[in-house]
Formats: sequence, structure tokens, C-alpha cells
Amino acid sequence: MAPSTNTTPITASCTSGQIVSVQVSRSEPASAATSAAIANWDKQAAPLKGVPILVQHNAFVYLCEWLGLKQVAALEPKPGVEPTTSYLSEVLETIKQKSPKMVLRAAYQSDRASQWIAERAKINAVMLPFTVGGDDAAKDLYGLFDDTVARLLKGAQ
Repeated sequence: MAPSTNTTPITASCTSGQIVSVQVSRSEPASAATSAAIANWDKQAAPLKGVPILVQHNAFVYLCEWLGLKQVAALEPKPGVEPTTSYLSEVLETIKQKSPKMVLRAAYQSDRASQWIAERAKINAVMLPFTVGGDDAAKDLYGLFDDTVARLLKGAQ
């Protein structure tokens, strides 16, 4: 693809946790509906740029990069390791200066850690569908991103 071609990465993840990245060209006529959807998501999500967040697991790297969300901490001490109350207390202490607006978790994760920190930090706990089929609204890729952006905007309030 030529460097001058305007492409937008759309990322989704499989239930296995594998990341799938698709380059969607805005110049191809066949992608007019996709280009319109991307422009709409970009416009809707503009207020999220620079919003500090916590994540339960480092699963939202591409989403944060695309939308400009600023991850300030992860609740898991190591990938896949459930945090202890002691570790969450340390995270709570370190985030006092960073004032995150919400904590994100994937639909397949237990909500215990994100609820614990949300209650104590007085921030919103936001469950994201993570993949097509992750919740009732994420029936296809468009529904996944419509629902994800809507949940993030609500969580940032």
C-alpha cells in the first residue's frame, strides 16, 4: 500500500485473546460504509482523548491508542494474575495523583477487582464487550464499536 493512502486501523480481538488488526482504506469505494462509521466513531469519541483510565488487564492497548485514552495503571500485577487486596491498595495509592475517570474490564473477566477499585477511587467500572458477541449489542463489528464507544463515553462522565 502506498504511503500516501489514507488507512485507518480497526482492531478487534478474538475470544482466544489474539488481536486481529484490519487496515481499512478510506479511499476504496467498497468501504464507504466503513469509512462513514469510522468517521462517526472518531467524532463521537473525541471527548475521550486524554482521559486517564485504569484497566483490569492490558487488553485495550490498541483501543486506547486509537481513542487517545491514557492508561495510568493496570490492576493485574502480572498478565493473567488476579490482584490481591494488598496490591489493589497499592494501585489505589499510586493513582491518587492521576485521577482516572474509569476502570475498564473485558466482558469475560470477573468484575471483583474493578468493582473494588471503582468503589474506593469513586470512579466508574466499565465492562467492554471486547469482541463480536461479547454482549447483546456487539452482534457485528459495527455493533462492537458502537457499543464500546457509547460505554466509554458514559464511563467518562
